[in-house]
Amino acid sequence: MKKATPKSSQLHTTNSTASSDQRQRLLIALRRVGNEGLTTIQIREQLDIMMPAARVHELRWNYGYNIQAIPAHDRNAQGNRHTCKRYVLFSGQWDKVRRAA
Repeated sequence: MKKATPKSSQLHTTNSTASSDQRQRLLIALRRVGNEGLTTIQIREQLDIMMPAARVHELRWNYGYNIQAIPAHDRNAQGNRHTCKRYVLFSGQWDKVRRAA
């Protein structure tokens, strides 16, 4: 049985570490930034989500959101450059086919 889509009304605080609240924060942020997307580092530092890949996986496979992971580079708060992913939300449903990155 397919799970219900997370609702924006469920997001009461950005301090919550509940997976459902993290998924909701991530989804709202991805919609806000559009095609620019967000890097793993941005998601960790700005949204306080320590495991972005897990939340993206859940949004894809449990809720059908078409979130693509694009190889990227970004700097963390300390200025160190890291290879990471840039997550972008696209229209349509996730096709459940594993994509090579």
